[in-house]
Amino acid sequence: MLPMSMNEIAGLIHGLVQSGDGKKIASGIAIDSRQVKRGDLFVAFHGQSMNGHEFVQAALSNGAVGALVTEDVKTDLPGCIVRVDHPLKAVQTLAHHDRSLFGGPVIGVTGSNGKTTTKDMLSLVFTVRGECLATQGNMNTELGLPLTLLRRSQSHRSIVLEMGMRGLGQIRELCDIANPTSGIITNIGQSHIELLGSQENIAQAKGELLEALPRDGYAALPATDPWLRKIHTRSQAQILWYAVSGDHFDGIETDSLFAFATDVENSPTGVSFVAHLLGESVKVFQPTHGRHNVRNAIGALSLGAAYGLPLDAMAQALSQLKPSAGRLNVVAGRNGVIVIDDCYNASPLSVRASLDVLSELGRDKVKVAILGDMLELGPIEEAAHRSVGDYVAELGIDFVLAIGERSRFTAEQARHGGGEVHYAKTREEATDMLSSVVRDNSVVLVKASRGAGLEKIVEHLVAP
Repeated sequence: MLPMSMNEIAGLIHGLVQSGDGKKIASGIAIDSRQVKRGDLFVAFHGQSMNGHEFVQAALSNGAVGALVTEDVKTDLPGCIVRVDHPLKAVQTLAHHDRSLFGGPVIGVTGSNGKTTTKDMLSLVFTVRGECLATQGNMNTELGLPLTLLRRSQSHRSIVLEMGMRGLGQIRELCDIANPTSGIITNIGQSHIELLGSQENIAQAKGELLEALPRDGYAALPATDPWLRKIHTRSQAQILWYAVSGDHFDGIETDSLFAFATDVENSPTGVSFVAHLLGESVKVFQPTHGRHNVRNAIGALSLGAAYGLPLDAMAQALSQLKPSAGRLNVVAGRNGVIVIDDCYNASPLSVRASLDVLSELGRDKVKVAILGDMLELGPIEEAAHRSVGDYVAELGIDFVLAIGERSRFTAEQARHGGGEVHYAKTREEATDMLSSVVRDNSVVLVKASRGAGLEKIVEHLVAP
């Protein structure tokens, strides 16, 4: 957040200075009094379990220059108190104003799967241009995104923003705040179908990013996704189609691809491939796994190339990628076991991709798939779990442990293959079964929606 006086802030958000010196300068923003830094503006939210107004005194004591409030507060410390009607709207307005002062690339990232990893890749790619401000953690919401924008300083040369979605109109709202200059949609899957009702509605919601992009911007899209091929005309931005050699796609000529990858090779330490963009080629290695992550990387490289970043420098930046916990993170377990920790979230598309990684890394080893429930699938719940079981059988996974009420359908279908299939109703029951499922020196995938809590299974497998 660029420095502003409290009087200027009050004017922007239509607030009323109730007390204190309006000439004080705020240079940051905080919603947690424990995280306040000197010069911050503290925003007192009234949550379900906690009232931020009770912590205004603590925020001022920690160095805040003022506070936005919606109710009367008492403090004996110097600080400017500004009364507002809607603190969330106030934060969004401040973020939109700060964004209007920034002239560099602002990249919006969304998709049913892979948006966090792709955001991480983009933030590395754009460090070639200089310091890049990027979404941290799960700050991809109507509050998290503006708070991210308000972390901006004069040193930032680009911004990469992850955009989450749980309903129609939400990405449009985020775009109204952020005004992205370009964007990427990783795919249109079935995550949140319980909330949106159909994959068509998911495409409609994700496509709001396309509509927000300016004519002189870029939209990087995977040529493999049939829904994106249907809706790409909603954008006036230039479309950058990308793919991986061997991908199947219809309706797009191969020579119209902006970027593609060849020579994909997986190893326990990561994946390498050759990236081809704008007549140039370079070998890339990144410490993550899976063909889908090669596709995500090519998408990130596409946007970097569109902004004139050199391909060799971007490739070097991607080599610094650090996999997030629970997202295809390969870790050493006990007794020579290799654990693929991918239990942060799950959908039919992402489970298939993770099973591909298991099949590749476990090519010469015993392969074990520990699969929990996929959530928020609504009417396709049974069919989706059965499709995962069919794919397990198709790949010939040696041992399967399905966990949870929905995953019984996965187990039923997996039994059509040649592997040994086990089923547990609960995570606790599954933990007791691990010794009969996981063999020494095997490769084990742990995959489920976050609500299944399978990180506990991972902890058990890697504990000394």
